[in-house]
Amino acid sequence: MIRINPDHDPAGLAGAYAASGKRMQVRDFLVAEDAARIHDILKTQTPWWLVFNEGAQVRQLPPEYLATLSQAQLNQMLIGVQERARREYQYLYQFHPMISTYFTPSAPKAPILAVMEWLNRPATLDWFRTLLGRPEIQWADAHATLFRSGNFLKEHTDADDANTRVTAYVLNFSPGWQRDWGGFLQFFDAHNDVEAGFCPAFNAINLFDVPQDHSVGMLSSFCTGHRYSVTGWFRSDPPPGPFGRVAT
Repeated sequence: MIRINPDHDPAGLAGAYAASGKRMQVRDFLVAEDAARIHDILKTQTPWWLVFNEGAQVRQLPPEYLATLSQAQLNQMLIGVQERARREYQYLYQFHPMISTYFTPSAPKAPILAVMEWLNRPATLDWFRTLLGRPEIQWADAHATLFRSGNFLKEHTDADDANTRVTAYVLNFSPGWQRDWGGFLQFFDAHNDVEAGFCPAFNAINLFDVPQDHSVGMLSSFCTGHRYSVTGWFRSDPPPGPFGRVAT
């Protein structure tokens, strides 16, 4: 079972969201025991892929493949990421492909898929439609992410060619996050100043309308924490299939 903290009223939050430039963070978002259970699933029961880009091409490396690489091969791969990051858009982090595994009948169903199932329940979607003031939302996509020391996501807007991404969300599950570890969700103005930044606080949700200039700051070399999240977009296009495949 996944439950939103009943102290949060979506109609009451809607005004604050609209007045804040269509971005906000809500702390203590889920019932505490539900957030703790999701954190445990991310920490102990979720297979992690490595994802980075080479220009416009996305590289998604499953754990079975990563296990076959030598340290020298991994180092060479990371050197390429760092070199490209000096001159172009780049990202590097771990993720679990929730959408493809959910809608592929033969794919193993990791327990974290229950979060995407819950997000797409009619009552949950209605809750977010009310807060966001976006009745056109039809569904929410999702992927789980894990950022470790040295991981990052450079500045981008989340815009998609079809304009079907309505609002981005990030459900954070990182207990005891320290401000000097980095990994903040940062928003930029026209002068490249950071005009807002959200700590990946445990059991907080970040919400922002698309497009907006933002990044995930690099996690520091001395960071010992793991930045866990479930993130994606509330969308206006039809979902790729029906929900109701896994228990929540």
